[in-house]
Amino acid sequence: MPVIVIKGNIFTSNCQTIVNTVNCVGVMGAGIALECRLRYPDMFERYVQLCDAGQIEIGKLWIYKSDRWVLNFPTKKHWKYPSKIEFLEAGLEKFVDTYRDKGVESIAFPLLGADKGGIPPQDSLSVMRRYLEDLDINIEIYQYDPSAKDDLFAVTKAWMLSKDASELSRLAGIRPQYVAKVLEAIERPDIAQLNQLARVNGIGIRTMESIFRASRSVGPEGGGDHNASGQGTLPL
Repeated sequence: MPVIVIKGNIFTSNCQTIVNTVNCVGVMGAGIALECRLRYPDMFERYVQLCDAGQIEIGKLWIYKSDRWVLNFPTKKHWKYPSKIEFLEAGLEKFVDTYRDKGVESIAFPLLGADKGGIPPQDSLSVMRRYLEDLDINIEIYQYDPSAKDDLFAVTKAWMLSKDASELSRLAGIRPQYVAKVLEAIERPDIAQLNQLARVNGIGIRTMESIFRASRSVGPEGGGDHNASGQGTLPL
Protein backbone atom coordinates (compact mmCIF):
# COMPACT_ATOMS: atom_id res chain seq x y z
CA MET A 1 0.00 0.00 0.00
CA PRO A 2 1.23 3.53 -0.67
CA VAL A 3 2.86 5.41 2.19
CA ILE A 4 1.09 8.69 3.01
CA VAL A 5 3.31 11.64 3.97
CA ILE A 6 1.61 14.21 6.20
CA LYS A 7 2.83 17.52 7.59
CA GLY A 8 1.26 17.81 11.03
CA ASN A 9 1.09 16.37 14.54
CA ILE A 10 1.50 12.59 14.72
CA PHE A 11 -0.72 12.40 17.81
CA THR A 12 -3.74 13.37 15.71
CA SER A 13 -3.32 10.25 13.57
CA ASN A 14 -6.07 7.63 13.59
CA CYS A 15 -3.57 4.80 13.19
CA GLN A 16 -3.60 1.96 15.71
CA THR A 17 0.12 2.43 16.46
CA ILE A 18 2.40 5.45 16.57
CA VAL A 19 6.18 5.36 16.55
CA ASN A 20 8.23 7.06 19.26
CA THR A 21 11.92 7.59 18.50
CA VAL A 22 14.17 6.90 21.48
CA ASN A 23 17.79 6.54 22.55
CA CYS A 24 19.20 3.58 24.45
CA VAL A 25 20.10 5.32 27.73
CA GLY A 26 16.70 6.04 29.26
CA VAL A 27 16.24 9.72 28.41
CA MET A 28 13.07 11.18 26.85
CA GLY A 29 13.87 14.87 27.06
CA ALA A 30 12.78 16.51 23.81
CA GLY A 31 10.51 16.31 20.79
CA ILE A 32 8.22 13.35 20.26
CA ALA A 33 9.93 11.38 23.04
CA LEU A 34 9.15 14.09 25.59
CA GLU A 35 5.56 14.23 24.35
CA CYS A 36 5.29 10.46 24.88
CA ARG A 37 6.85 10.78 28.32
CA LEU A 38 4.10 13.21 29.29
CA ARG A 39 1.26 11.26 27.69
CA TYR A 40 2.40 7.80 28.82
CA PRO A 41 4.26 8.12 32.14
CA ASP A 42 4.00 4.40 32.89
CA MET A 43 5.61 3.66 29.53
CA PHE A 44 8.44 6.06 30.33
CA GLU A 45 9.12 4.34 33.65
CA ARG A 46 9.21 0.94 31.96
CA TYR A 47 11.47 2.30 29.21
CA VAL A 48 13.99 3.47 31.82
CA GLN A 49 13.94 0.02 33.40
CA LEU A 50 14.52 -1.67 30.04
CA CYS A 51 17.39 0.68 29.24
CA ASP A 52 18.98 -0.02 32.63
CA ALA A 53 18.70 -3.74 31.85
CA GLY A 54 20.35 -3.27 28.44
CA GLN A 55 17.22 -4.36 26.55
CA ILE A 56 16.76 -1.21 24.46
CA GLU A 57 19.24 -1.45 21.60
CA ILE A 58 19.58 -0.36 17.99
CA GLY A 59 17.56 -2.79 15.87
CA LYS A 60 15.24 -3.80 18.73
CA LEU A 61 11.69 -2.45 18.90
CA TRP A 62 9.43 -2.28 21.93
CA ILE A 63 5.64 -2.01 21.66
CA TYR A 64 3.78 -0.45 24.59
CA LYS A 65 0.04 -1.15 24.51
CA SER A 66 -2.26 1.49 25.95
CA ASP A 67 -5.32 3.32 24.58
CA ARG A 68 -3.08 3.46 21.52
CA TRP A 69 -0.04 1.33 20.83
CA VAL A 70 3.36 3.03 20.91
CA LEU A 71 6.26 1.39 19.09
CA ASN A 72 9.50 2.62 20.62
CA PHE A 73 12.14 2.75 17.89
CA PRO A 74 15.78 3.41 18.85
CA THR A 75 17.39 5.88 16.43
CA LYS A 76 20.31 6.84 18.69
CA LYS A 77 22.61 4.99 21.06
CA HIS A 78 22.96 8.04 23.31
CA TRP A 79 20.90 11.24 23.31
CA LYS A 80 24.08 13.31 22.93
CA TYR A 81 25.09 11.69 19.65
CA PRO A 82 23.49 11.81 16.19
CA SER A 83 21.42 9.16 14.51
CA LYS A 84 22.85 7.11 11.67
CA ILE A 85 21.22 5.72 8.54
CA GLU A 86 22.29 2.20 9.53
CA PHE A 87 20.39 2.60 12.81
CA LEU A 88 17.22 3.37 10.87
CA GLU A 89 17.79 0.44 8.55
CA ALA A 90 18.27 -1.98 11.43
CA GLY A 91 14.99 -0.94 13.06
CA LEU A 92 13.03 -0.85 9.82
CA GLU A 93 14.25 -4.32 8.89
CA LYS A 94 13.10 -5.60 12.28
CA PHE A 95 9.71 -3.90 11.81
CA VAL A 96 9.20 -5.45 8.38
CA ASP A 97 10.02 -8.90 9.79
CA THR A 98 7.77 -8.67 12.86
CA TYR A 99 4.81 -6.30 12.35
CA ARG A 100 2.37 -9.05 11.33
CA ASP A 101 3.24 -11.34 14.24
CA LYS A 102 2.89 -8.42 16.67
CA GLY A 103 -0.56 -7.44 15.39
CA VAL A 104 0.30 -4.01 13.99
CA GLU A 105 -2.60 -3.09 11.70
CA SER A 106 -1.79 0.54 10.88
CA ILE A 107 1.07 2.78 11.96
CA ALA A 108 2.20 6.40 11.96
CA PHE A 109 5.93 7.15 11.88
CA PRO A 110 7.75 10.42 12.38
CA LEU A 111 10.66 11.06 10.02
CA LEU A 112 13.14 8.79 11.75
CA GLY A 113 16.29 10.52 13.00
CA ALA A 114 15.46 13.74 11.19
CA ASP A 115 14.54 15.99 14.11
CA LYS A 116 16.99 15.68 17.01
CA GLY A 117 19.03 13.02 15.18
CA GLY A 118 20.48 15.25 12.48
CA ILE A 119 19.68 13.08 9.44
CA PRO A 120 18.49 15.20 6.49
CA PRO A 121 14.70 14.76 6.14
CA GLN A 122 14.87 13.64 2.51
CA ASP A 123 17.45 10.98 3.36
CA SER A 124 15.27 9.67 6.18
CA LEU A 125 12.17 9.64 3.97
CA SER A 126 14.01 7.82 1.20
CA VAL A 127 15.16 5.03 3.52
CA MET A 128 11.71 4.72 5.09
CA ARG A 129 9.96 4.48 1.72
CA ARG A 130 12.36 1.75 0.63
CA TYR A 131 11.37 -0.47 3.55
CA LEU A 132 7.72 0.48 4.05
CA GLU A 133 6.08 1.05 0.66
CA ASP A 134 5.45 -2.61 -0.12
CA LEU A 135 3.81 -3.48 3.18
CA ASP A 136 0.12 -4.43 3.32
CA ILE A 137 -0.99 -2.04 6.09
CA ASN A 138 -1.83 1.67 6.22
CA ILE A 139 1.34 3.66 6.93
CA GLU A 140 1.64 7.38 7.56
CA ILE A 141 4.89 9.34 7.82
CA TYR A 142 4.63 12.64 9.65
CA GLN A 143 6.80 15.62 8.84
CA TYR A 144 6.80 17.55 12.11
CA ASP A 145 4.88 20.83 12.02
CA PRO A 146 5.60 22.92 15.14
CA SER A 147 2.43 24.96 14.56
CA ALA A 148 0.11 21.94 14.28
CA LYS A 149 -2.58 21.73 16.93
CA ASP A 150 -2.14 19.33 19.84
CA ASP A 151 -5.39 17.95 21.24
CA LEU A 152 -4.09 17.41 24.76
CA PHE A 153 -2.39 20.80 24.86
CA ALA A 154 -5.78 22.41 24.23
CA VAL A 155 -7.37 20.31 27.00
CA THR A 156 -4.57 21.09 29.45
CA LYS A 157 -4.64 24.79 28.61
CA ALA A 158 -8.41 24.98 29.13
CA TRP A 159 -8.10 23.16 32.46
CA MET A 160 -5.38 25.51 33.69
CA LEU A 161 -7.27 28.63 32.67
CA SER A 162 -10.32 27.40 34.55
CA LYS A 163 -8.40 27.47 37.86
CA ASP A 164 -6.75 30.20 39.86
CA ALA A 165 -3.01 30.09 40.44
CA SER A 166 -3.21 29.01 44.07
CA GLU A 167 -5.46 26.08 43.24
CA LEU A 168 -3.17 25.01 40.39
CA SER A 169 -0.21 25.16 42.76
CA ARG A 170 -2.02 22.93 45.23
CA LEU A 171 -3.31 20.43 42.68
CA ALA A 172 0.00 20.07 40.85
CA GLY A 173 2.18 20.30 43.94
CA ILE A 174 4.46 22.96 42.47
CA ARG A 175 5.45 26.42 43.64
CA PRO A 176 3.36 29.43 42.61
CA GLN A 177 6.19 31.03 40.64
CA TYR A 178 6.35 27.99 38.36
CA VAL A 179 2.60 27.98 37.91
CA ALA A 180 2.88 31.63 36.83
CA LYS A 181 5.53 30.74 34.24
CA VAL A 182 3.37 27.98 32.75
CA LEU A 183 0.28 30.19 32.68
CA GLU A 184 2.23 32.84 30.83
CA ALA A 185 3.73 30.31 28.41
CA ILE A 186 0.46 28.62 27.39
CA GLU A 187 -0.87 31.98 26.17
CA ARG A 188 2.08 32.50 23.83
CA PRO A 189 1.18 32.18 20.13
CA ASP A 190 4.32 30.14 19.42
CA ILE A 191 3.40 27.43 21.94
CA ALA A 192 0.97 24.94 20.37
CA GLN A 193 2.11 21.60 21.78
CA LEU A 194 2.93 20.17 25.20
CA ASN A 195 6.57 19.41 24.42
CA GLN A 196 7.21 23.03 23.37
CA LEU A 197 6.82 24.19 26.97
CA ALA A 198 10.25 22.64 27.63
CA ARG A 199 11.95 25.37 25.60
CA VAL A 200 10.60 28.10 27.87
CA ASN A 201 13.21 29.30 30.32
CA GLY A 202 12.25 28.34 33.87
CA ILE A 203 9.89 25.48 32.94
CA GLY A 204 11.47 22.09 33.57
CA ILE A 205 10.26 18.65 32.62
CA ARG A 206 9.24 17.84 36.20
CA THR A 207 7.04 20.95 36.28
CA MET A 208 5.44 19.91 33.00
CA GLU A 209 4.86 16.38 34.30
CA SER A 210 3.24 17.68 37.50
CA ILE A 211 0.89 20.05 35.65
CA PHE A 212 -0.06 17.48 33.05
CA ARG A 213 -0.59 14.72 35.60
CA ALA A 214 -2.85 16.98 37.66
CA SER A 215 -4.88 17.99 34.61
CA ARG A 216 -5.47 14.38 33.63
CA SER A 217 -6.29 13.09 37.10
CA VAL A 218 -9.64 14.85 37.10
CA GLY A 219 -12.51 14.76 34.65
CA PRO A 220 -13.24 12.41 31.75
CA GLU A 221 -9.96 13.03 29.95
CA GLY A 222 -8.04 10.89 32.49
CA GLY A 223 -4.61 9.80 31.37
CA GLY A 224 -3.81 7.64 28.39
CA ASP A 225 -1.96 5.23 30.65
CA HIS A 226 -5.16 4.49 32.58
CA ASN A 227 -6.12 2.01 29.87
CA ALA A 228 -2.68 0.47 29.60
CA SER A 229 -2.58 -3.30 29.28
CA GLY A 230 0.55 -3.61 31.39
CA GLN A 231 4.20 -3.44 30.51
CA GLY A 232 3.85 -3.91 26.77
CA THR A 233 5.79 -6.56 24.91
CA LEU A 234 9.49 -7.05 25.51
CA PRO A 235 11.81 -5.60 22.85
CA LEU A 236 11.51 -7.53 19.60
